[in-house]
Amino acid sequence: MLPTPQFTADLSFHFRGHGVDRRRWFLFDESLHRRVPMQMAGVDGLNTVGMWVDKAHTFHAGESVRVRCVVIAPDLFSSVVKPGVEFELWDGGFFASGVVCERVDAGWPK
Repeated sequence: MLPTPQFTADLSFHFRGHGVDRRRWFLFDESLHRRVPMQMAGVDGLNTVGMWVDKAHTFHAGESVRVRCVVIAPDLFSSVVKPGVEFELWDGGFFASGVVCERVDAGWPK
């Protein structure tokens, strides 16, 4: 069962932080879930975000997708996450940009 998301976001894959010797794709397999470090405006450092998609797909530069997200450290993000906030995903270099579309209040701890 999928957790209630804390927010939805649109991701755009660019792989700007990956050199030509690195893979330039990102896979959501049949589990439909990935967990990676994220840097979000208003939050210091990199922190882990879990993301879910509707169908398995390998994303390449120029592609985009809507994801449902849950952060591992909600206390760091609770006051920051709102529509329009931007973030970057990291895997040995930044590879995707995101923007929060919707905050889901039911997904945050009380």
